Amino acid sequence: MDDKHAPAVALMFSGQGNPVIGMGADLWHINQQARQIWDCASDISQMDIRRLCLKGPMNKLVQTPCQQVAVTAINVTLYTLLLDKLNVETTVGCCGHSVGEYSALYAAKAVSLEDLFKIIHFRSQLMHELSKENSGTMYVVKGIDYHTMTELIARSDIELDVSCDNSPHQQVIGGTSAALTAFVPLLARHGFDAFKPGVSGAWHTRLMAQGVKQMRNFLAAVEIKRPDFDMLMNVTGCAEYEPEKIKHNLALHLTHTVKWTDSMARLLSHPLTPVLIEVSNKAYLGHMLKDFPGFTSKMTQHCRTITGAL
Repeated sequence: MDDKHAPAVALMFSGQGNPVIGMGADLWHINQQARQIWDCASDISQMDIRRLCLKGPMNKLVQTPCQQVAVTAINVTLYTLLLDKLNVETTVGCCGHSVGEYSALYAAKAVSLEDLFKIIHFRSQLMHELSKENSGTMYVVKGIDYHTMTELIARSDIELDVSCDNSPHQQVIGGTSAALTAFVPLLARHGFDAFKPGVSGAWHTRLMAQGVKQMRNFLAAVEIKRPDFDMLMNVTGCAEYEPEKIKHNLALHLTHTVKWTDSMARLLSHPLTPVLIEVSNKAYLGHMLKDFPGFTSKMTQHCRTITGAL
């Protein structure tokens, strides 16, 4: 790519919640580097990730220990293809939605491939165990902003958390099944639609609180370097650079709201007006950008479409 004409680029890495049988099947044999990524994912997780993605069953693929490893393998493979085939260089920064944040850290050269999958394996197993001890679920709610949602929850006196502030028109809430069963009719009375995503627990909520210390202790033994470019983190919605601060945010990530709205607002208002490339198996982050003031269709490209055309 000619540097004189190269656009400013920011990357968005997807998280879990959209598993489909067959996802990633066209990626793992593309080249030796892709095979190494999937081998690393399978070796560290002790699961045949290729077979799981190709054949399921869905009730296993949707489970966090499987889905997070698979999503990360797909993200990282697409990212390496993006670099290799299109010579796209990140010049503005990157971020990842929920577990996608770890793929973004890899892209920013803050973590090695092996450590990436070690963290994902530990994190997903921890979340899975916590979800069995503190059973819960999540709902995606459309047409509502963060402030309105938090006010509704507060007035309802029901113990729920906003798991993800996805956009000015979409929130994800999480808590116990009983709490959500009581709260969803209230949403309907206010005219808001809600549906359950393909996840197996109440992520980014108080139900994961027991895991924060365990995550912090695990990360203490992992080398995380200063990112090569701006790394917008979910917990703050801001760019973070210091390794210890990044680790702190990753531990809090289990219980704190994903501040995606803040991250996207920063990218969309960047003076370089970057091209936003979504790195994912199934487009959804790019779709949410339409909820933001000032967004135009020319400001985003979906990486999955780009790589499929090579």
